[in-house]
Amino acid sequence: MAGNTSSATFTGDWNQGVQLGNNSGHVHVNCHVAQSAPEPRPLPHSTVPFRPDDDFVYRDTLAEIHARCAQPAARVALLAIEYSHQVRRSSPQTWVFWVHASSRAAIEEGYRRIAEATRLSGRDDPNVDILQLVRTWLCNESNGRWVIIVDNADDSSVLSDLAGDILPESSNGSVLVTARSREAAYDLVGNDEDILKVEPMSKRYALTLFRKKFKFEDNEEEVLELLQTLDYMPLAISQAATYIQQRVPRATVSKYLKEFRRSEENRVSLLNIAVRDRRRDGRASNSILGTWQISFEHIRMYRSSAANLLSLMSFFDRQGIPEELITFHYKENDSTMDFEEDIKMLRSFSLVALGIENNVFEMHRLVQFATRKWLEQRQELERWKETYIGIMADSFPPATYENWGRCQMLLPHAELVLE
Repeated sequence: MAGNTSSATFTGDWNQGVQLGNNSGHVHVNCHVAQSAPEPRPLPHSTVPFRPDDDFVYRDTLAEIHARCAQPAARVALLAIEYSHQVRRSSPQTWVFWVHASSRAAIEEGYRRIAEATRLSGRDDPNVDILQLVRTWLCNESNGRWVIIVDNADDSSVLSDLAGDILPESSNGSVLVTARSREAAYDLVGNDEDILKVEPMSKRYALTLFRKKFKFEDNEEEVLELLQTLDYMPLAISQAATYIQQRVPRATVSKYLKEFRRSEENRVSLLNIAVRDRRRDGRASNSILGTWQISFEHIRMYRSSAANLLSLMSFFDRQGIPEELITFHYKENDSTMDFEEDIKMLRSFSLVALGIENNVFEMHRLVQFATRKWLEQRQELERWKETYIGIMADSFPPATYENWGRCQMLLPHAELVLE
């Protein structure tokens, strides 16, 4: 019967679908699908992918980071892992987010983790702008206090276009940046006063770190001698202590020092050993030579003249490198401004430091050694050695009484030519 009409309404969570028998009329079906309940709001927690370091040595810099990041909308460049865990212990209501900044893809992945942690609506949409989605959440003060740690922010080309998109200046949040390069850190924080340089450890802190890593008793004088040889650098100290610890009783501090000094090949071998650390980013090098050579390649890529200057300076005595001896080709080309920019970049990466006077420079001996090994890998070592010898030959004056002061200044550098 064509004129007959049937109507059915299904309600309730479990009434789904329609089944018809033989029907010759019109059927109107109203299906009411129950809406899914909104996700419960999660409690603040951390996305930091590293556990605390039981061997961490507390330094005054950490207290300064806490003080800076306690201010509204703070941005501080720089001991991030330890800081992140201290924040969670002292302030459980604070979100702590970790973002690797080595590439745009890594940044987006970090922001997806934030979106998952906070259960942001729309995060599963393949067309969503994940950076803007998270930024909007960060700007909303009702979401509570947060801290973002932007790790390995070394590449300005990656970060310069994204800084405004990913790091809002919100009164309820703080940003902590870690970077090898001071320039890259400045691009993100925008203020030199907010950049905290992590200096080499003092003798006391270095000894504490070594004792935490090396659980056996050893001659303290020899330990201090080893720490000085390693320029009190935390990664080098951890690497050496772990190497000895894993080989006790056949390995001792005395034997390590002896092997380290025996030859360049031995130094390369020891400094290239990658001690596994699960707290470190798997993409980062765990050997001190590998860590530095990443910086060298970055400098060569973005400012080759600075890499050339570093190459030349690696042959001088590590202290009292005179400006006049490393600026010869800049003066020939009337490009003293280029020299200032090159020195600025090397200082930004903490590879070169000013001496007591502004016209002399200093380098860590391990940085010089790592630079020369890098040049050797690139088959450029002999070229730069010849350049260095030529400079010393042209600069060293006749050994007369009148030139005695200059001879004294240049002698430590000239002696290296004979080695």
